[in-house]
Amino acid sequence: MNARSLRLRLTYWAIAAVLCAFALAGVGMEFIVGRTVERVALFDVEDQMRILTGVLDIGPDNQLVLSEEPRDPRFSLPYGGFYWQAGRNGKVELRSQSLWDQQMAFTPSQPNGTKTRFAGPNGKMLIGEQQSIILNTPSGEQTVTILVALEDTQIEEARREFVYAMAPSLAVLALALLGAVWMFLRFGLAPLDRLRGSLAAVHDRQARLIEGDYPSEIQPLVDDLNALILKRETQLTSARARAGDLAHGLKTPLAVLETVARELDRKGEGDIADAIRAEVTRMDAHVRRTLAQARAGLAAARSTGDIDIAPLTRQLVSTMQRISARTNLDFRLSAPDRLLTAMEEADYMEICGNILDNARKWAAREVSVTLLESGGRVRLAVADDGPGMPDDDQLQHVARGRRLDEAVTGSGFGLAIVKDLVEAYDGTLSFGRSPLGGLEVTVDLPGRT
Repeated sequence: MNARSLRLRLTYWAIAAVLCAFALAGVGMEFIVGRTVERVALFDVEDQMRILTGVLDIGPDNQLVLSEEPRDPRFSLPYGGFYWQAGRNGKVELRSQSLWDQQMAFTPSQPNGTKTRFAGPNGKMLIGEQQSIILNTPSGEQTVTILVALEDTQIEEARREFVYAMAPSLAVLALALLGAVWMFLRFGLAPLDRLRGSLAAVHDRQARLIEGDYPSEIQPLVDDLNALILKRETQLTSARARAGDLAHGLKTPLAVLETVARELDRKGEGDIADAIRAEVTRMDAHVRRTLAQARAGLAAARSTGDIDIAPLTRQLVSTMQRISARTNLDFRLSAPDRLLTAMEEADYMEICGNILDNARKWAAREVSVTLLESGGRVRLAVADDGPGMPDDDQLQHVARGRRLDEAVTGSGFGLAIVKDLVEAYDGTLSFGRSPLGGLEVTVDLPGRT
């Protein structure tokens, strides 16, 4: 995909936005989950505190006793992470088995229900609650302090477990969102793809204008492009009309010059007459080439249909064979049954006819005509066994209308007109050495499937 592609840039930004959103969501969820897990853990601390305040008492011997042991199994496991202790006057008198041989420090004057963090057994951080209760005894009221605490690592483990459990779901959701972004971009940019296809159809002469319904954001661009295409057609039409006017305007002066040449012949000034006729012929050839260029440009711009050039080529080859019957010139044709290209039939007939006529004039005994399709292009190759071209410079002269041998009749503008027509249809005209020893003229045109 092109680095300057709008779709690629939108995809990158969308992926970055989704990843950033999920990163922020992950941080936020981790924070919320952490607070939730901590709150759930503190519920356990509060529950155990309520249980201990209900089962704690002072016996006849003034010792603290429990009417029932707390049932949480973590209290029975040495350093199990959940601890409780009770005492009077800052001294620990009862504690859970989980504390083993250690104890937690009471905090004097701490309000009941306050949650604090402090260092516990083995230096691990605890979060706990301390409460002071008053118990009645025969000797009077006594204050008993109870401390219940939970290791902070257990809260962290619960938090991590929750995050690990949520990670696959978040990953699936992220992939789903990225898929949705891809679908959004695909369908959101589809009108631009259709516009590109419509422009390609106009360029390939499959359509005259851009057609179809487009979103309101793109329709003004489509309208402007169609207006530009129509304006170009109008300009080409105007140019063709001006060329036609020029050609018609020159007909009368050329006819007058031809009459002058005949008068000079009658007066015995044949050399001057021949010189005038030669210039008249050249001027007429220039006029015809100018008209051909104007016609080719307009036809190429307006041409939207396909023609099958295989039968047209066979027809032209058959005509040339009949014309050359007296010279025993042999035309050999290799062509498929069907071969399509987008151009005007008259223009192809002029292209192929001029090339075949040029080969007929120069060939000695044989002309080979090959028509084929290659890589989506149409190729017409005409080769002869004539004298060929001495060098590449003279081949270029032929393309510009200059003649190599004045002994051969004609204006010399046939191949030049072919070149103009071929280039008007986005084709190429090339010259090379023929396998038969003479000249090979090759025309390459856009094909159709």
